[in-house]
Amino acid sequence: MADDAVESLAGLAAAAALGSAQGVATEDESLAVRARAWFTEWWNHPLWVKYRRESEEDVGFYIGGDLAWSKDGSKEDLERIKSAGRAAVSINHVQAIVDILTGFERQNRFDPKVLPQGEEDEQDARLMTWLLKFIREQCGASATESEVFEDGVIAGLGAVDIRIDWTEDPLNGTICLERLFPGVDVIWDPAWTRNDLSDARGVLKFKRVFVKDLIAQYPEHQAAIRGALNAAEALAGQGGKTTEPTPDAYGSTKGHVDEGGGLARLFYDATEDSVLVLEAWYRDYEDVWIVANKVSGQIHEADSGEAAKAVAKSDPENLSAIRRQRRVIKMGVTLPAAYLTLEEDDTPYENDTQAYPIQIYVAKRKRDEVYGIVRNLKDPQRVENKRESQMQDLLSRFANMRPMAEENSVVNPHTLGSHHDPSPVWYKMGHKPPEWYAPPLSELMKILALVADRNQTFIRSASGINLDLLGLREKGDPSGIAIARTQAQGQIIATVFFDNYRAFKKRVNERLARRIQQVFTSEQVFRLTNEVGESMAVRVNPVEAVGKTRDEFARL
Repeated sequence: MADDAVESLAGLAAAAALGSAQGVATEDESLAVRARAWFTEWWNHPLWVKYRRESEEDVGFYIGGDLAWSKDGSKEDLERIKSAGRAAVSINHVQAIVDILTGFERQNRFDPKVLPQGEEDEQDARLMTWLLKFIREQCGASATESEVFEDGVIAGLGAVDIRIDWTEDPLNGTICLERLFPGVDVIWDPAWTRNDLSDARGVLKFKRVFVKDLIAQYPEHQAAIRGALNAAEALAGQGGKTTEPTPDAYGSTKGHVDEGGGLARLFYDATEDSVLVLEAWYRDYEDVWIVANKVSGQIHEADSGEAAKAVAKSDPENLSAIRRQRRVIKMGVTLPAAYLTLEEDDTPYENDTQAYPIQIYVAKRKRDEVYGIVRNLKDPQRVENKRESQMQDLLSRFANMRPMAEENSVVNPHTLGSHHDPSPVWYKMGHKPPEWYAPPLSELMKILALVADRNQTFIRSASGINLDLLGLREKGDPSGIAIARTQAQGQIIATVFFDNYRAFKKRVNERLARRIQQVFTSEQVFRLTNEVGESMAVRVNPVEAVGKTRDEFARL
């Protein structure tokens, strides 16, 4: 019976691939179809297309070297200079500016503090504060957050998955933070406007895996996976094109044709026998019925619409039944190449059903432009590299210029054959040295040096990170007050990065607190550190507290 089900699943997947490849809009509303449509739409959206190109270049300018010559993904200028045998110098001013901001963040880390909602919650809030600090140390949260901050400062976006790993502890699970790279292994609805992604249609986390490893993880889908991938490969060889489904209740999806087969190869690479796996997180809605008391203002949630209407009918003058919609997060694992859903269920975080587990850090965003501090530093850095290379090339060329003279004007021409020969060169009377032999090199060098200095100034002014923040000083000896003021000015310009980062950390800690509540449900004893740094043993979820209120347990 199970084998028949698997074969049917493989047949359905192959049929979906066949219908789609033939250009027929499939009516399949499965998660696999929607997830593939979302991925195709978002991957080709101008926001993500530009971000993938620019972010890779931003990271290259931070690393420096040959990567700091890139322009729109091309190193044509550098290759032309090197092919001509000319000097190519790469000076990295970008890295110091980024490291100033990331250094501030690392030096000013702080432990989160849980605030009580009332006096009765003070003890619980203190305990959660200690537990949160303990878990953050266990999962290396501070280090991961710093890496995400650096990603955002450099390229504009960073992301982290606050999840529970059940592979080591299948019963309780282990809380962990996984750093993600936007555009590389995670993308989300490009129409999002809120940095908590609450208005995003979904978030797609993806990675390439070998089909054998995938089958080892999902052995029950082996026949379906192989059958669908073989069908997709056969149709791809016939030049089939992909038409995505029509819009559904989960949000519109636009049809796209794979650009040059790029997405088809991304979904499935037959030469490597590797496939793209999508972990899709998306929003859904459920009906909620509440009964509102018009006099007292009290609101109670009912089990169903019928129950709410029955209660309201008992006192129609004061009670009313109201229907609302509540957002819930669902997830699934799909193979876009095979139109196959491997897993589909509600979010595994039952006490955190309305928020995506993947949280993002946005450094700056204006419309469809997402960027960090490096984006506007690249042009002056490129120009400085070119001008500095030109200066070094000119110095090398004229410093090693071969001696030349007018014909028959030198008494001992053999001395010109060696640059290391110190013997004098005698000229005959009536002949003058060539005028071109002494070009205005000093003036040219002054101009190029001035251009290089101007570009350094442009880099600092564009970033807002002045010399005092960099630990350098202008000419003269300014007072301590003047230095402090210029440092404060540079910090104000960089405030936006830290303000957005503070909001990001708050969301991460909220998700961590939810994971703590989900994982630690049985009685356990922890060695925690209190507010003054004292180590103490704390017992959570005592058995004798089960089924009792806070007051009842306090009287024990």
